Amino acid sequence: MSASLPKLMSEEENSRLMRRLGHNARANEGRAKLEAHNFVHRERSLNTMKELDRSLKEAVRAAHEERVQRWTEKLSSSPFHVDQWAQDEAKYHQSKKLLVLERKNKARMERQQQEAHNLILDRASADIDELEMLRAEKRRLVENTKKLKAMKDVEKTNSRVAKAFHMKHQTELDRQQKLMFRALSSPAM
Repeated sequence: MSASLPKLMSEEENSRLMRRLGHNARANEGRAKLEAHNFVHRERSLNTMKELDRSLKEAVRAAHEERVQRWTEKLSSSPFHVDQWAQDEAKYHQSKKLLVLERKNKARMERQQQEAHNLILDRASADIDELEMLRAEKRRLVENTKKLKAMKDVEKTNSRVAKAFHMKHQTELDRQQKLMFRALSSPAM
């Protein structure tokens, strides 16, 4: 088993693959950060709404108990026995309606703020896509530049080889002419 295994990818392909994996990892990291931020914001909003609802219910309950206690004491010694309870109930229902309206308005405002926030995040994520396209274009330009440089280098090499071949051929012709000239000018003929 001393025979080496054949290479499946060249070093350049391996390098490209590693760069691409790095770019993908950075893109996934950015996406994960956005998702984590959105999750935290959503959880915070949900917890805030739940706490607000709990506190409002507790405030309404405490106010109601306090009113019942207060009016019970007042009515126990009242000589007029006016139906103050009915009056209080009417005020209570009116304030409850106002609280509901306020809660709806507040929820609507929070929903509008959330929509605005989501719109900003959507625009930011669209910018990321645009940046990715620009990066891909830059990679293509760099690759084309490298190819052009390689072709230029090959062309230079070919011209040098052709020049060297021409010089060698010219030298050989000169040498042969000298030999022929010597042969023709020699007295042995």
